[in-house]
Amino acid sequence: MGGESEAKAPRDKGRVVMAIVVAAIVLSVVAIGYVLYSNSQAHTLDETPAIVAGDKVKMNYTGRLADGRVFDTSKLEVALDDALYPKSLTFQLRDNDSYEPFDMEAGKTGSGGTIEGFAYGVIGLHAGDHQIIEVPVGEGYELNPDMLRTVDLQEDIYAIEVMTEEQFRDSFGSEPILLRSYTHFFWGWDVLVVERVAGMVTLRHEPYVGQVVQPFGDPDNTDDPAGWDVVVEGYDPAANDGLGTVSIRHVVSAGDVYNVKGTDADGATFVLWSFNATSASFQIHRSDSEAGYNGELAGRLLYFEVEIISVEPAT
Repeated sequence: MGGESEAKAPRDKGRVVMAIVVAAIVLSVVAIGYVLYSNSQAHTLDETPAIVAGDKVKMNYTGRLADGRVFDTSKLEVALDDALYPKSLTFQLRDNDSYEPFDMEAGKTGSGGTIEGFAYGVIGLHAGDHQIIEVPVGEGYELNPDMLRTVDLQEDIYAIEVMTEEQFRDSFGSEPILLRSYTHFFWGWDVLVVERVAGMVTLRHEPYVGQVVQPFGDPDNTDDPAGWDVVVEGYDPAANDGLGTVSIRHVVSAGDVYNVKGTDADGATFVLWSFNATSASFQIHRSDSEAGYNGELAGRLLYFEVEIISVEPAT
């Protein structure tokens, strides 16, 4: 205590160099081991058999349009989440227990198979893969031109309509009474029964100029918006040799393409498919639920996000 501190022993430079060399060797061994492990894993994945035609494939999938909206999925959490997974116009929520992995045969199309782009899109993938399959227009849902209808933005319809008494009862839900007014089942304006003869009923449409109706659905329905406003721009009951004319204008724009759905006078559902400013017209694409034809998907580019769960090789 109170004396000078003892002098430190000089550092053994040889020992320090040896420690550095040992540390470098250890790091090299670890790095080499990691590389060998990684390569072995990659080699293992490479050896997983690729899917070939005829293989039975189990997967989860989510089908999307080009704008990202979901039109179908096998995953309940995707189906229930509209915030993270916005839905297409025709998406329909199924019973919860129906959402389960999808089984398909790679390369099989037509009856019992899937659309061509999907059936062949899984070929070459492996069990465990998470991939996006692009289905081009020609390999997706086939377009049926007969399901397309062209509508003029400005349209004239007859003011006189004739139907059977049975059709009247089915459409209006009541008995036709001469000179009584009814609300038209489709157009939504007033019609007057002007004649009832030999089982036939003659109606005269009686809208007023400036009247706004929504025959294809209610665009202001927050729960399920559909259709668009139709404005009455003219009414002449004496035109067309007494058949009369109702002039209407459809309030539709290019921005409504594939963003508006509706129901036509025949009760068929549709989506607005195209808009032509030059010809002042638009097209609606009808669906047929009985035939499994979806007007929103037919003739369009589609994407399927798939997660391959298992693969059973073809026998």
